Amino acid sequence: MKNPAYLFLWAKLADIIRENSTDLPIIVDEPGDLRIETKTGRPFASVRIQLRHVGVYLLPLYYHPEILPPVLSSRKSGKATFRFTEEDDASIDELSLLMQRCHSLVGNY
Repeated sequence: MKNPAYLFLWAKLADIIRENSTDLPIIVDEPGDLRIETKTGRPFASVRIQLRHVGVYLLPLYYHPEILPPVLSSRKSGKATFRFTEEDDASIDELSLLMQRCHSLVGNY
């Protein structure tokens, strides 16, 4: 874990990802690192503590950028990557909607 100060933020984000991926296999689930794949072994989502932020990585978004809620655009740092630094960030609430959209695309990317 690169920065233990982000552990509570990581836990909050990881819970959202887990809640919206209940039927997918969790490959890694340890403090600071959560990785979920599809049933076919394709990467789906990941939440990792980095040095200056917590990163959320969503592979379906890479192939289908049109599913991104506008509120999350300010947190986007790559084609399918988001950076969060605050637990009370209002845009976190939209992550659940995005996860539902990503989940509906399993098998289509």
